[in-house]
Amino acid sequence: MVFLLIKKLAGEPVQKTLLNSTKNYNLDASILAEMDSTVRKDSIHGEVSAYIPTLTFLSGPSIGKEIPLLHREITLGRGNDCDIVIADPAVSRKHLQISCRKFVKKSVPSKLKVVLKDLDSKNGTLVNYSSIKKTVLKPGDKIILGRVILKYEQRDLAEQQFFDEIYRLATLDNLTSLNNKATITRILKEEIAGSVRDQRWVSVVLVDIDKFKSLNDIHGHLKGDRVLQTVAEVILSTVRRRDKVGRFGGDEFLIVLPETEDNGAVKIAERIRHRLESSVNQVLELTEKVTASLGVASKRATVADPEQLLEQADVALYRSKSLGRNRVELWKNSSTEKS
Repeated sequence: MVFLLIKKLAGEPVQKTLLNSTKNYNLDASILAEMDSTVRKDSIHGEVSAYIPTLTFLSGPSIGKEIPLLHREITLGRGNDCDIVIADPAVSRKHLQISCRKFVKKSVPSKLKVVLKDLDSKNGTLVNYSSIKKTVLKPGDKIILGRVILKYEQRDLAEQQFFDEIYRLATLDNLTSLNNKATITRILKEEIAGSVRDQRWVSVVLVDIDKFKSLNDIHGHLKGDRVLQTVAEVILSTVRRRDKVGRFGGDEFLIVLPETEDNGAVKIAERIRHRLESSVNQVLELTEKVTASLGVASKRATVADPEQLLEQADVALYRSKSLGRNRVELWKNSSTEKS
């Protein structure tokens, strides 16, 4: 079988990959037209095998997600300027670099060499459980940085759509393409677990669309679906790159805010509330405004657990609705910690 390289490896700018984004890589058959033309024909039908290098997340909030390595060079780390952002305190801001190098020899099909280099990370990088500074990756190699494990594979192009669809069905909400309830809940648990060592703050925001049933009754369920999709888009465009968003219920959304205290979480929630109120009805050409009530809860990871945070955010959300809706409320009591 022959390894065919995607011409984009020749040096186009790297497109940012957000692990909490809804972007899917559509690697359908049309991409064959962009590949090298050197093909070995093994049968009368001209059999062709096309492969692309791929990273698969075996653990962490993005478990099961596959990232095709379509560019010459990418960086992985906690910093927002990395191509693949991994929100794990044990991961350095710029942790490692992966380079895809194309080798061409006369009368020999093009081949790809994928090189991994640790960028002097604080906790180091393991490949197959051995510490490395630089290595050439082989199919099946497991890469460990912080609490995240990735697997390097050379994925058959014909299989890529299948695995993408399996991942989508298992982890994403079909209507909004946000994380589904099981996924966003797992993300919250892993965020807290990863923040305990440094006693980092974690905040959550519950967003509930006001009088959504009335919107459905007046405009119909199709328009109601568009409201949910538009609200999801507004939330995604408002939160930060490292924040995670999921659909938590019918008209309810959950936002996980890593390393964020109560004041910062309230500011983010208030921006979301304002943008929903000012834009959703205009986008959908509705006469009435679409608003939401939001409940915020924040804790240090040493004293936080997912169920407690969600219960507190729910109490704050209920208070927001009881006080007239279209507002942000923060859960508080006398024992709330301050830094």
